[in-house]
Amino acid sequence: MRTAVLSAALLSGAAAQGSGKAELDRSSVTPGAERLLQQVQEAVTTAGGDLERSQVNWVIAFSTGHYKADPLGAQAARELATQFVQRAAVQGDQVTARAWEMDIWEYRNPSGLTQIIGNDAQADLERTAKLWPTTPAVGSVGGHDTERVAATLTREFEGTPGTVLILLTNTAASVGAAGIRVMGTNAPEYQEVLTNWTRVAGTQDGASLNLPYVITTPSRQIQGQMQAVVFVPKTFTGTPLTAGTRTEQRAGAQAPTKPSGDGGANPAGLLVALLVLGGAGFAAWKLIGKGGGSGSGSVRIGSSSFSVRDMPAGRPFCVIAGAGYAAEDDMPVVPVAGLPPVPVAQITRVGKDYRVRGVHDDIRLSSVGGRVVAGDSATVTLRPETPDAPLEFTGEVRGPGGVPKEITRSVVMSLDGDN
Repeated sequence: MRTAVLSAALLSGAAAQGSGKAELDRSSVTPGAERLLQQVQEAVTTAGGDLERSQVNWVIAFSTGHYKADPLGAQAARELATQFVQRAAVQGDQVTARAWEMDIWEYRNPSGLTQIIGNDAQADLERTAKLWPTTPAVGSVGGHDTERVAATLTREFEGTPGTVLILLTNTAASVGAAGIRVMGTNAPEYQEVLTNWTRVAGTQDGASLNLPYVITTPSRQIQGQMQAVVFVPKTFTGTPLTAGTRTEQRAGAQAPTKPSGDGGANPAGLLVALLVLGGAGFAAWKLIGKGGGSGSGSVRIGSSSFSVRDMPAGRPFCVIAGAGYAAEDDMPVVPVAGLPPVPVAQITRVGKDYRVRGVHDDIRLSSVGGRVVAGDSATVTLRPETPDAPLEFTGEVRGPGGVPKEITRSVVMSLDGDN
């Protein structure tokens, strides 16, 4: 209900201003990030732990069922997670992201959704912002089951010392979807969770903390709110930090860098600048003169990863097909269970984007990143702020006895490194 009211308010505000744009006030989530850290510190202390001196596995899970209807609320959740991690995590920690609706859903390969905070802590912390989900699940019907996802995630991380689980959602109370019942707080599976984990109490509706934020329009400010549900182990045990306490590490990260030399030209800096210019010139020559692939990093499609540098110019670098298909021209195949063993789509790199084109008569590319595809192809843009896009295919296949049946299958396309 809160999401519906906020969405309606945003729509009416924007309509009143014609081309006026509603935007998230990023600074408005800062108090919530600070209060959330304080609450986690108190919960860990109550569980016998010492957050100041212990490594933590921060698991942040995002409820995404409302993302399509409430994109600014989705942005607020990602912004809060980013600010929280910047304040909370230090060298020796790791940060893991998950997405959930009626249960966990995979928006990217889970192995790529954990960032270890290492020696270059600030760079690693900045990379965590690329972990967060940006879309609802393919075919999402909304809703979310807080107790079910708590059972799933506590089971997944029960053997990982120092885990703190934070669920970010538009409302802590579970919301059912069509034909799907929520688990409920009295379910034996959820009650088993509470034998080893504490759900940090806060509000009467089951949230540990209310997290307000502000949406600005040309005419007014609109108050929004998300909620956090925090779980910590009954007995918190974490490996000791080795690079100093959290306070010491954060103080070191904020200390200003002393200037070197006497203020004159820095020979090392000039050398780096020359190298950068030389590298840029070489890249331009390669792009213009050879017409080959450019960029770095890789792109993951389903369980397959493709180097951007090795992608051919102007032609497909892979096909999507059902299991069992082997391309005659050695074209890499991304298998998708449930599709027929023939090519269904081709993917080509075009500049910094990707072109997905359906090539099957009966199965079409129906949506990309939750947006309906009108023709037989669509452009996919992957950036750090939007690092993944589900590709959905719908159509008709022949079942047993030749009886046709409707199917919907999906595969996620995502950044697998810097591009």
